Amino acid sequence: MNKIILIHINHSEDHSEKILPLGILSVGSALKKHGFGAELININETEIDRTVDYVAEQNPLYAGFSVMTGRQTMHSAKMSKKLKERANIKIMWGGIHPSLLPEQCLSESYIDFVISGEGEETAVEFSRKLQSGEPLADILGLGYKSGGAVKINPPRPMIKNLDDWPLDFSLLDLEKYIFRLDKFKRVIAYKASRGCPFNCAFCYNRAFNQSRWRAWSIDLVVSDIEYLKKNYKIDAVKFYDDNFFVDKNRALEILRRIGLPAHLEVRIDMIDDSIARALKECQVFDLLIGIESGSDRLLKLINKNFTVERLIAGVKILAKYDVPASYSVIVGLPTETKEEFEATIDLLYKIYKIHPRAAAFSLGAYMPYPGSLMYDFAINEGFKPPEKTENWGRIDRFRKDFSTPWTDGARVWRIREYFKLLKLKLGPMNKWFELRIKHRWFALPLDIYLIEYLAGAAIEEKSRAGKIMRKIYNLMKNKL
Repeated sequence: MNKIILIHINHSEDHSEKILPLGILSVGSALKKHGFGAELININETEIDRTVDYVAEQNPLYAGFSVMTGRQTMHSAKMSKKLKERANIKIMWGGIHPSLLPEQCLSESYIDFVISGEGEETAVEFSRKLQSGEPLADILGLGYKSGGAVKINPPRPMIKNLDDWPLDFSLLDLEKYIFRLDKFKRVIAYKASRGCPFNCAFCYNRAFNQSRWRAWSIDLVVSDIEYLKKNYKIDAVKFYDDNFFVDKNRALEILRRIGLPAHLEVRIDMIDDSIARALKECQVFDLLIGIESGSDRLLKLINKNFTVERLIAGVKILAKYDVPASYSVIVGLPTETKEEFEATIDLLYKIYKIHPRAAAFSLGAYMPYPGSLMYDFAINEGFKPPEKTENWGRIDRFRKDFSTPWTDGARVWRIREYFKLLKLKLGPMNKWFELRIKHRWFALPLDIYLIEYLAGAAIEEKSRAGKIMRKIYNLMKNKL
């Protein structure tokens, strides 16, 4: 029986190869559970050529790619093309991007199949029928080609009980996915739920998770974390749930039972005194909070269901209880005015002054996701979607060269970097960064390039200089 190879491609500039590839691990675990041999490959774009040679030598039943919209789309397309040229291997794409645009993906000669939505059940059924040569027409959630025509089967119902599909950690060398974060030395990524019940107009969740939230049981989550504590000595967890606090009681029980510091995502309008106090008691060392805009009009446009006044109240509560948080905003929303853009920058600076334990601030340009509530509106306002799959690699909201009809990506990048530098506590340099932000002096960002270079060396620790920079970075973080 030919094995199945599942591939996840990172972008080297993001330093993301230490993040546990939960997508391919979930599908690989399902395949292994049902008797298939699965090998998981987690690389960055610089390793594509040598990985193509390796995969071709293995002659797998098929190669499956986990693909998000953005640079991963471009890199996955590049590797898929090379595999076709090298050995004509059958190529499957799954994940967010092919789920949102299955027809466009299948129009490419280098993609043979797509899985829309969750991949566990579909991958098992597809693998079984592909191996036996059975027809594919009745596999829910599958897209394929027949006689040159693209066929999209009906969608598969979402998994009812996620506990039926646990992770099999033996599929990966987990030591490779333990990383430093904040003051913690052995952190691992984990996901305790899927989806989000809220209806933010810019989010992919409406199409991919049907605006639904489902979770693994508390006992299974705690059991996984206890296994990781015992066998890999992890000292913190970074939860990648879209919204960890949909069920407040469940979230707090998990945090209390695992007994580890955690990073997680929460909505600002969920923050009250009782939640902030509990987060502090549970050793939460960072919250990722999407506050999105300094304009009440835009917050209403994107269905956030809170106001600037409410989000400031939440920030003050977190400051009161000394709970660290990272705040993110979206600029360049369709119809955003110059005044609204400036109000969003002012909002981040105000939070910087209110909340000394704010761990980070992030600006990203609005990215039109197919299937989101705002997608057609964005097209009507001037957005031109890429006509080729690989060209979605240019649609990355954190790239310097990403621009839309409503924003300048290079300027957004510079502002974001100056907010990031504020948190490094570089003494007199911080006053300089504050001046740049307050007076909008964003030209000639040579200081950004220098510090980003040194920070990259510190993150990767690939040289003696990098290790020294890591120690300096940690010292600066400890001053927070």
